[in-house]
Amino acid sequence: MLELQKQRLKLSHISRKLDMTVTEASRHLQRLSEAKLIQKDVDGLYGLADFGNLTLSLLSGICFISENRQYFLEHDLSRLPSEFVERIGELSSVSLGTADVMTSFRLSEIMLQEASEYMWILSDQVLTSTVPIIGERMKRGVEFRFIFPENLVAPPGVKPVHGAQRRALPRVEEIILMTEKEAMFGFPYLNGKLDYALLIGKDPESHKWCKDLFLHRWEKATPAPSPAK
Repeated sequence: MLELQKQRLKLSHISRKLDMTVTEASRHLQRLSEAKLIQKDVDGLYGLADFGNLTLSLLSGICFISENRQYFLEHDLSRLPSEFVERIGELSSVSLGTADVMTSFRLSEIMLQEASEYMWILSDQVLTSTVPIIGERMKRGVEFRFIFPENLVAPPGVKPVHGAQRRALPRVEEIILMTEKEAMFGFPYLNGKLDYALLIGKDPESHKWCKDLFLHRWEKATPAPSPAK
C-alpha cells in the first residue's frame, strides 16, 4: 500500500519491488482489493482507493513505533497526553536514538545561537552552558519561555534570566528545546529518568507536534514569580 501510494503499479512491478513471487503478490492484492483498500484500473495498474489513503493516514503512527520498536521498548510515553500519542506519526521523519548526551548538549547550544524569533525550553534542569547564550539572544529580541519543575534548584552561581517568561509544573514529563527553525526533544526511560540524548525534528510536522506539546504544557503550568534583580 505504501508503494501504491507513491505511484500506480502493475502486478509484475509490485512483485519485483517487494521481492515476492507473482503468485504471492497477486494473493495480497486480491485481499486488499476485497477490503476496498486498493483498486485496479482498465490498464491493469493497481493504486490506492480513497479508503486506502484514509487507512494509511491513520496507520502512520503504528508504522513509526514499529520501525523504532527498540526505542519505545526503553522509553515511557504513558504520561504523554492522548492527543499527542494519537499524533505520534507526525514524528516519522525523526531518527530515534542516534545521538548521545554530549552531542545533544552541543547541538542545543548551536540551536540557541541561531534562534532569531523565539526559544522555548521545557526541562527538569538548567543547562548552565546555555545561560550566556540566552542572555545574548535576549538582547537581540529573541523571546524566551521556560517551563521547569516547581522544586527546581538552580546550579550554584546561576541566576534566573531577566525578561524571560517562566512557568512551573509539579513534574516535567518531557524535554523540549525549540526555536522557530527546529526542535529537540526527549522522553523518560522506563524508570522515569529523562533521556538527555535528544531527538531532532526539523521538518514541519515534527516541529508542529513539539510546539503544540509545549503550548499544552505551558497552559497547564503555573506562572513563576519574576526573579529579584
